[in-house]
Amino acid sequence: MNRRLFSTIALITFLGALPLVFNSCTSLEASASMTKRGGSKGGGRVNHLVLRDSNKRNTRVVIDISKQKAYLLVNGKIGATSPVSTARAGKRTPRGTFSISQKVRSGKISTIYNVEMPYWMRLSGTPFGMHAGYLPGYPASAGCIRMPAGMARLFYDNTSYGTRVNIYSSWSGN
Repeated sequence: MNRRLFSTIALITFLGALPLVFNSCTSLEASASMTKRGGSKGGGRVNHLVLRDSNKRNTRVVIDISKQKAYLLVNGKIGATSPVSTARAGKRTPRGTFSISQKVRSGKISTIYNVEMPYWMRLSGTPFGMHAGYLPGYPASAGCIRMPAGMARLFYDNTSYGTRVNIYSSWSGN
């Protein structure tokens, strides 16, 4: 390999590694090919250094209704943050402590709106859950917690049956 080619490869490798060296948080955007019904606005933040330690015993989810945010916590540290859309006026997203009691990666259909709900995670046997869905930038669901598709997939892949989900009107970060 000639010297110039080697220098170019080394420079590209170095520049590609800079984000990992200086900032372990990266943005995860939703797929641009999503339709309006299943699409989303915005993405989330992922701390891969925290997320890599995720397992059944040390991972939980927190939903903050006032901020319209979901947090994936690993050993109490934030591994991922996602925008969400919770219940619109006249509807209610339940508050309290739940656990994931059902997971369906694809094929789950809403009985209310007859639309797909990819990455479905049911909350303690209730009709409510977290799933990929349209985020208009404000509370708009019938009670479920909608997330951008990429973040719903990340939460789905890093949780299991029994993972604790805390839903707060406002979360103080504890």
